[in-house]
Amino acid sequence: MASIKRFHEPKCAGGTCGCPYRLDYRPLGTHCSGKRLFFPTKKKAEKHLSETVVKVDRGEYLELKKLPTFAESAELWYATKTDRRASSVADIRARLDQHIIPQLGALRLDKITVAAIEKLRDDLRKQQYAPRTINTIIRIVGAVFRAAIRRGEVTINPVDRVERAFMAVRELRGDEETVSTDDTVNPDSLLSPEEIRLMLEATSPGLYRALFTTAALTGARSGELFALRWTDVEMPEGRPGYIYIRRTVSWARLKDEEIRPRYYPPKTRAGVRRIPIALELGRALKTWKLLCPPSADDLVFPAPTGLAIRRSNALRYGLWTALERAGLRRVNMHSLRHSFASALIMGGAPVTEVQTLLGHASPAITLRIYSHWFKAQDSGAVDKLSALILGMKKSGQKVDKRGSKKNARSMKSA
Repeated sequence: MASIKRFHEPKCAGGTCGCPYRLDYRPLGTHCSGKRLFFPTKKKAEKHLSETVVKVDRGEYLELKKLPTFAESAELWYATKTDRRASSVADIRARLDQHIIPQLGALRLDKITVAAIEKLRDDLRKQQYAPRTINTIIRIVGAVFRAAIRRGEVTINPVDRVERAFMAVRELRGDEETVSTDDTVNPDSLLSPEEIRLMLEATSPGLYRALFTTAALTGARSGELFALRWTDVEMPEGRPGYIYIRRTVSWARLKDEEIRPRYYPPKTRAGVRRIPIALELGRALKTWKLLCPPSADDLVFPAPTGLAIRRSNALRYGLWTALERAGLRRVNMHSLRHSFASALIMGGAPVTEVQTLLGHASPAITLRIYSHWFKAQDSGAVDKLSALILGMKKSGQKVDKRGSKKNARSMKSA
């Protein structure tokens, strides 16, 4: 039973005093420890008691002593994500440790407000993190709260009311050109076919020349090439062959685990694909196969250790060295993939073909990433249409409603 009584202080003279009202109650019945709260008025004490009864009936009542901190709840949520790709797990761990837990970890879940999360957002913005990165961090905070709601540790998710970060529109000055803020590829990060030829000529014969030639002529992701096995390469005599993309490799560091290559299937079904290889590339791969050192997994491009190549080593000891020798700007491994795609588009390849070769799940992804090249491509369709329409007008031809052409004179005589 609950009781609400005025609690008179020792020096109280009685009468119309201002002493508080004391509420004694057991919110969960006899199996729950009692609570004692003080209120300035009896009405407020009664209101709190009635609200507590409603929460208990709905199953929303939470005992504050049992509420975990954000760090404790985040660790429980993180434990459910360790079966994902190593790179994804490492990314989540890094964002928790570097950004979220230092600022929110010590707070109890019910003490984390919309203002606290928006402060985290604003601090990240001051540190000049990209809006996409900031929003990813906020989504992780929201995911921790959703898991806590399912466990009955909290009733609301403050992230639902947090305004996301966005890329502000910047005023252009003088002759400054517009800068794209979407997912399109930056043209400065690409190499032209002539530049790729110079880069390959400057690459030492052997592993890296074979690797970069394959990357430039197939558009495969670096992780897919590092995981490629000779059984995935088809090189028939006298005709083009194929490379079969069936897996990718990750060297992501996981907490309390040794660093080692981990192989996974491509992220989407479209990532499992067959890429045609030209005769020239087939000959280059056949030459490399005679020189390729043995590896435990029959890798096409193994490191000297026999394991898969690490991307950082391929950049440091291979690509950047070759680019410097050729006098070219520094790009990364993914630039070879983008260069392959942009060259196909400028050569007139349809978007569906580019999508299939790159392993994109839909043409919309290809159009979004390479929209600049599709927009810049001029197929001459407008000139052809103009010539067709104006040419028909000059020749005296008309098109009836069914789309058939008739001579204007014959129509008049009829």
